[in-house]
Amino acid sequence: MLDISQATHMLTSLGVSSTLAAKAAERTAQQQGDADPLTFLKELQSTLAELSAQPATAGDTAAGTTATATQQSTKPYQSTAERYTEKSGTDTAAGASSSTATAKAPFNNLQEFRQWEQGLGDTFAEDYEVPDYVRMISMSLSGGDQEAVGRYMFFKNNPEFAADYAAIRSGQLSKFPTDGSTLVKSDLSQMPAETAAFYKSQPPAALLAAEGFNMDPTLAKMRTDGKVEVPEGVNPSEWLMSNKWTADGVVAQDNRQLFAQAPYIGLDGRGAGTYRLTTYDAATNSIIDPNGTAYDPVTGEARA
Repeated sequence: MLDISQATHMLTSLGVSSTLAAKAAERTAQQQGDADPLTFLKELQSTLAELSAQPATAGDTAAGTTATATQQSTKPYQSTAERYTEKSGTDTAAGASSSTATAKAPFNNLQEFRQWEQGLGDTFAEDYEVPDYVRMISMSLSGGDQEAVGRYMFFKNNPEFAADYAAIRSGQLSKFPTDGSTLVKSDLSQMPAETAAFYKSQPPAALLAAEGFNMDPTLAKMRTDGKVEVPEGVNPSEWLMSNKWTADGVVAQDNRQLFAQAPYIGLDGRGAGTYRLTTYDAATNSIIDPNGTAYDPVTGEARA
């Protein structure tokens, strides 16, 4: 049986509000909890579309939007590079590095960050689309004060997104990709040409859904096409999460751990430097900056 929390997290990463995602995941789990994972995904999409058609409530908004994966899938796909070219006049790698070099965070410490965050507006453009970076930190954004350090560290290390976030909270449109293409972790160059072509031709949500459930995207596609069979007596969900396709055959791989540690390389494979993210060191209970500096997870202050 697929984990409800896992389905919920996958939907929120695609831009669905946390409340709506939880409702869709819970209902689908009740109806198709023991189904094949690909059948579960199809039912999840159907349930999401049904719930999205219902009038939204105040609790159904996330970061000021009710955009859904179903709605996003109807839009023509544009690559990461195309979105950066359209929005900011640069390609993915250059856009990330140049804007980071010139941008400066509007705060110097956690206290100043809290003041900055409290002063943000709550007006979103009518045609607002959820930026990829908001999807990535959606859980932190909805986490309230207990997630403040996480938000502070993200915007401190990515000041260009801090400026953009302030702008969209005042009714402007994001200057960064909103199609999910920067959130892809799978390397399409390592897939069969046919599979890579399929994922390139689809909105990134198709690939992100497989990753969200910790499935090897190639095996998931082959299973849908009837080109591979799960060994008899083996749980299909566990098999897709515990194996990967290679040119020499299917081999074991812990996809859950792989995707948890893999960088966001983007659908075009060139976005590894798009997001500067921290890591958590359980041994010292510290948040580790990309430059190696350790920070206290409660105060946000650098450790001696």
